[in-house]
Amino acid sequence: MKILIIIKNVLKVISIAILLVVILMSLIYVCITPYPSSPINSQLFNSITKPCKTLEIETGKKGILTVTPNISYAEDKVNIHIRGLEPFEIGSLRLSVKDSKDILWQSTACFQANEFGEINPKKQEPLEGSSYEGTHQMGLFWALKPEILSSFNFDTDLNFNIVFDTGNGDSLTSSILRKNYENGENYNISKSEIRNKIVANFYKHKTNNQRPTIILLAGSGGNFQHQKSAYIASKGYNVLDLKYFGAKNLPEQLEDIPLEYLHNTINWLKIQPKVDSSKIALIGRSKGAEYALLYASKYNDINALVSEVGSSVTWSSKRYFKSSWKYEDISIPRARGGLTEAIRYLKSSKGKAQSQLPYMLSAFKNIKRIEESVIKVENIKCPILLLSGEDDLQWPSKMMSNQIKVRAEQYKFKYEINHYSYENAGHQFDELPFIPQIDFSNIRTWKSGGNFQGNALASIDSWNRIFVFLNKQLENIEFEK
Repeated sequence: MKILIIIKNVLKVISIAILLVVILMSLIYVCITPYPSSPINSQLFNSITKPCKTLEIETGKKGILTVTPNISYAEDKVNIHIRGLEPFEIGSLRLSVKDSKDILWQSTACFQANEFGEINPKKQEPLEGSSYEGTHQMGLFWALKPEILSSFNFDTDLNFNIVFDTGNGDSLTSSILRKNYENGENYNISKSEIRNKIVANFYKHKTNNQRPTIILLAGSGGNFQHQKSAYIASKGYNVLDLKYFGAKNLPEQLEDIPLEYLHNTINWLKIQPKVDSSKIALIGRSKGAEYALLYASKYNDINALVSEVGSSVTWSSKRYFKSSWKYEDISIPRARGGLTEAIRYLKSSKGKAQSQLPYMLSAFKNIKRIEESVIKVENIKCPILLLSGEDDLQWPSKMMSNQIKVRAEQYKFKYEINHYSYENAGHQFDELPFIPQIDFSNIRTWKSGGNFQGNALASIDSWNRIFVFLNKQLENIEFEK
């Protein structure tokens, strides 16, 4: 009887304790102010705004519009030149295209002709009221904005229409074809699907010579990167677009992903006849960059590494108490934000991703856990290129990339390591050059950071740096088209 009474009392105490914890958590949840959110429509093309609307347009000459080349790829620059106007005549250029999902994208720029009656976006800055600011030859292309909220779909060749509205009410028109990279035949590239213990798409050149090979590691979305893979392959590389979770034969979630999976993949690559086994590089973005850096700190079998908005530490999985990675069947120590910040983030996001930067930054208050989870860059045996956004709202990629570089210097890292961070760029600026970017800074459901112009300019510059880096570290290859 006494034992039963004791058991009942113990259960009562446990129940009260659980109730108190639930009440406390509820109070915290209710009291913490959610992160602010922004309007959703600011990225959309505003057809009401007319460039030059505040300027008096004098009657002028019709002029001649020349757009070259007629056929080009996404990374190719286009020359737009208008001549034969009255000196200092004002008019507007309009660019429009329907993407592969039939969504209309538009941009506009107002210009004033020079003393010779010419307008050239390569040399001239548009006037106030235009879709972009500054002198940019391809500004009209990366400043395109959609009629409905969307990313730019470039899965097929697209026709771009250019219109110049002259001062006397006439219009000059031209149309050009912009080709996508999916058709590998244009570059003598074949694409094969690998669906066994390795899940990947393999882009390789049909020539007999061995080539350097790039392994692409996506972020937490885990999707294949078709356009990016084909684009890199067009530069003369083999590309392995590798999945590491979320597919058959792989972990379902980004949780306890074994480093051995990537090691086995590299071993498989090295025996492929078209692969130069001495020239293998990793390009990872976000969680993929975390995977790449952690892997390279444990294995010595890659020759170059590119980290796009990467991490200096290993993080927990979405389930908070689980690790994202494991090595030799043991979970890797992980950093994680504070419980209060986690609750705030969950409350503000309501199941949808917003800015998790405050949560991620709170993790660095736990010095011991950070020290346990730090990626030991000093153990990496290859050159490293670090790219980050100064306005990254998903995690502090600039701060963490700086930490990687500082640690490397402290430990007298023997290889080249460089870090480039971009103003007004956020967590996502890895679209192909001159492709319009979503203005994540004003979207309610995804707070990535930066703005469309900052992200676009970061994309253009970072791709150039990536290829300069790869060509140098993998011993300059000849591009083949």
